[in-house]
Amino acid sequence: MKKNLLLLVVFILSTQIYGQTTMENFSYGTITGTAADTITNTIFGGNPALGNARWRKHSGSTGQVTYKSTSLTYTGYSSSGIGGSAGFTFSPSNGQDINRSTIAYNSGSVYVSFLLSMSASGGVGSSDSYFFHLMDTSFMTAFRGRVFIKDGSLANTFKIGLGKSATSTAPYTTADYPLNTPVLVVIKYSFHPTLLDTIYGYVFTSGVPAVEPSVPNLVVTDVSAGDLAVLNAIAIRQHTSGSTMAGTIDGIRISNSWANGVLPVKLGDFSAHINAATQSTTLAWNTSSELNNSGFEIERSIDGENFENIGFVKGAGNSNTARNYKFEFNSDESAFYRLKQVDFDGNSEYSSVIATTNQITDAVLTPNPFNNIIQLSSESTIQKAEIVDLMGKVVLTETINSNSATLNANELLNGIYFIKVYQGETISTKRIIKTN
Repeated sequence: MKKNLLLLVVFILSTQIYGQTTMENFSYGTITGTAADTITNTIFGGNPALGNARWRKHSGSTGQVTYKSTSLTYTGYSSSGIGGSAGFTFSPSNGQDINRSTIAYNSGSVYVSFLLSMSASGGVGSSDSYFFHLMDTSFMTAFRGRVFIKDGSLANTFKIGLGKSATSTAPYTTADYPLNTPVLVVIKYSFHPTLLDTIYGYVFTSGVPAVEPSVPNLVVTDVSAGDLAVLNAIAIRQHTSGSTMAGTIDGIRISNSWANGVLPVKLGDFSAHINAATQSTTLAWNTSSELNNSGFEIERSIDGENFENIGFVKGAGNSNTARNYKFEFNSDESAFYRLKQVDFDGNSEYSSVIATTNQITDAVLTPNPFNNIIQLSSESTIQKAEIVDLMGKVVLTETINSNSATLNANELLNGIYFIKVYQGETISTKRIIKTN
């Protein structure tokens, strides 16, 4: 067996809580008198008021990890622009390293994502220049999933590397990333019951993929390094070297799924139908998961351009199960509708726009999820179909003018899209998923 008896003991004592997410947004408010803190004081044992969420020093004697009252922002990321952040610096002094507890995991895959902005270059190459890692607090030297940093190929840029441990030869990204520009880093630690655990790395400069990309930027399997018995903490490390590299980390999230760890509210099918008998319109939609979801503002438009708020439906806050929503409006007039999903922190995101008429005939779409081909059919003539990505960009358009059609979407990347079907004055929108 790959893991010894200790694994069994840890497995019994630890609890893997599926569907929950550890979040660290450094929302500490304004800290005064303890700016050089290693976050945040009490003489480097962390603020006891934060309980298990506090940061503790586990090595180093000088050069604290610093709390910053400002946050990093990245469009589309769930933990963007919330609270403060943490600053780290590489220096010749014995810089302090800190860790904090997370939900405990010992099987499956764990996704650890965070925002990173480097403010100073001066790397030391690929040898032992990591600034972040995963760990097992039962063994304070079991540092795995080490995220490395070094100078890029161009001035004022950097590269990101990934190692299983200190013995790893860290592979680095081919891309260079500019200083003072936040990137989204996602580390995936995959436990395996009989083989070696594998660690994957993703780096994004814009957007957040709706599904995990099939090809990571970095892959590490190191036969010379042991595996984690349990992943129950994360750490920020300040490398002791002649390097002058410095950066900021923010919006750390740890979960056992891509959706809960990286993405915000997952909006599913969104439809609107007129009920002639009651002279009303019913809007219906669903979510597959929710994170910090205050609720949905319902917006209506007659011309498809100028929208007004006509109601609000409360969200579930945080949820990992499918939820259905409905909103009824006293009007049988043809109109356009959209949802404005609002987070508790005020961030918001719009759905696609859909339309209603008194002669709606839903088109049948198969299969869903699909590989490359989508079949459309309806009792009414379909004039046109469009496939739209999550950013609202039309990525495929097909003129049909028939009751059925075959759409070839083989050039689209795997992920979540919306298909808009045009039938006379009716535009119906459905959520579709492309897979291998």
